[in-house]
Amino acid sequence: MSQHNDSSNPLSRADEPRTLSPADVRNYLLAHPGFLDTNPDLVETLIAPSAEHGGNVLDLQQIMVKRLQRRVAQLKDIQADLIEATSFNALARERVHAAVLRLLDAKSFEELIDFIISPGGLAAALEVEAVVLCVESATEVSGIGVRGVRILEAGGVGRILGGMPYVLADHIVASRGLYGGLAEEIGSEALIRLDFSSSAPPGLLAIGAHDPQQFHPDQAGDLIEFIARIIERCMRLWLDLPAKDKTQG
Repeated sequence: MSQHNDSSNPLSRADEPRTLSPADVRNYLLAHPGFLDTNPDLVETLIAPSAEHGGNVLDLQQIMVKRLQRRVAQLKDIQADLIEATSFNALARERVHAAVLRLLDAKSFEELIDFIISPGGLAAALEVEAVVLCVESATEVSGIGVRGVRILEAGGVGRILGGMPYVLADHIVASRGLYGGLAEEIGSEALIRLDFSSSAPPGLLAIGAHDPQQFHPDQAGDLIEFIARIIERCMRLWLDLPAKDKTQG
């Protein structure tokens, strides 16, 4: 039985991918002069023609060079930002570690509290404007309590944090209820919940920075949470409080 050549079948030929010729590409670009402008990534892959061809070659070369220069500049900016962020994170980590050692070195409960809230203590170690320690109370009026610890109404921590474990905010109008007379100096803040014990009311650590962008919502909060967990443990040890429930961490 003779076999028919499938190449004579128009349906078979239609299924075959069509190969574009250089003339097809040239005609398409001539018909769509803005194509490369809307697809700038293709310009970087092109091999520029030599100047011997004349015409608009120099214009195309200049366009390609400018695009590549812009790309290089963008990459340099990204590199600089990464280096700056890495350096800042390293410095922040060093400051946090130094501050934690100071917390652990406190010789008494009074010395611990004084280091946390005094301007030359934790605030100076972290290089921020203010650090405020707050504790909820169901009986006392909101305000400054014993040893400069601020008192919050019952449920005040949840109200401030909105149910979150911590909040990082930039470009803020700081609360005078938290920072007192230093509120006008605060441009950004980190607010962290403190769970001292299963038998004690929660607290809040407020860290206010003068730089309006030192704390911001896109920032990782691991270092701030680390400080909070250390403060919780130090308070439990000095006040002989029972540990938190295991489900609380």
